[in-house]
Amino acid sequence: MQLYIHNQSRQLAGIVEAYDYFRWTRRYSRCGSFELRAIATDKNLELLRIGNIVRKDDDDEAGLIEFVELTGGESEFILVIGRFATSFLSRRIVWNTETLSEDLGAAIGTLLQNNLINPSDISRRIFGIEYAPATLNAPVNTQITFKNLMTAITDLCDGLDVGIKTVFEPTSGLFTITPYIGVDSQAVFSREFENIIEQVLTQSIMDYATLALVAGEGEGAERIVVPVGGGEGEERHEVYVDARDLRSEDLPDYVTALTFRGQTRLAELAKIEAFDVTVNPHGNLTYKLDYDIGSKIQAVSKRWGVALTARITAIEESYDKEGMSLSVTFGKPILTLTEKLRREN
Repeated sequence: MQLYIHNQSRQLAGIVEAYDYFRWTRRYSRCGSFELRAIATDKNLELLRIGNIVRKDDDDEAGLIEFVELTGGESEFILVIGRFATSFLSRRIVWNTETLSEDLGAAIGTLLQNNLINPSDISRRIFGIEYAPATLNAPVNTQITFKNLMTAITDLCDGLDVGIKTVFEPTSGLFTITPYIGVDSQAVFSREFENIIEQVLTQSIMDYATLALVAGEGEGAERIVVPVGGGEGEERHEVYVDARDLRSEDLPDYVTALTFRGQTRLAELAKIEAFDVTVNPHGNLTYKLDYDIGSKIQAVSKRWGVALTARITAIEESYDKEGMSLSVTFGKPILTLTEKLRREN
């Protein structure tokens, strides 16, 4: 596996020499990330600079270096950390109120065109980025104002179970933002099949909700309130959703917009059930052939009495002197504190 570095003009600058370890984490509905620790050779010091682009020779995505740390002792090392090129979107906000009543594929295009690809203020444009439109059969009915552009788009994708990636074409230097729906796979991961080495099962209802009370415009008794979801007795978990930011004069069907907001919030607060596994590289399944990011697969543990059909939401590729290892996450993982705070604000 080769690591190519492109400069900020997106031209090939060279190949990384003598790295200690490299982690490349792909995510389905969210922006991926990477971490590289390399020997601080003159060549690596020249290549591994903030803003440069990291590309693997076997992947169509690329990462942007956002953090560099140099350490010295008997040996000198350089640590670089960054996110995949979808993070370009995090450099923009939704500048005005965007009213979205369309398929998610079209909604993403609207947000990108107005805030990054072809905004009215040319200084907001990032050149060399295109959008590959797709019909996703995922209706959107909402308004978004002043939200971070990447957060707005990935939240919609996450809530509607849609993937997103930014493909890099190294010859032209063009980035293409691409939404997609992962395929169904026949792959089954199980210790009994000897295709995983370690497994962690996580189940949680700590933030679970089955009914969202969505409150829109108005004051007091005149406020428009829509319940979304249901449940009875101890199986009913209620949550309040403030949707005062949605404006009825801009939305053709205000109740539908409030309902969509409630459905999106309930998707965020679904039950947590996830498998994290370390894949056996000598097992019966081949990465990117039998399964890939976004694939729907089965994870089975007969001893634990679990058979989970779930989407692969993250894959971490780790490279070191021992070779490559894979850590795969199936299902909905527990959010970090940072992710929880971002969703609540």
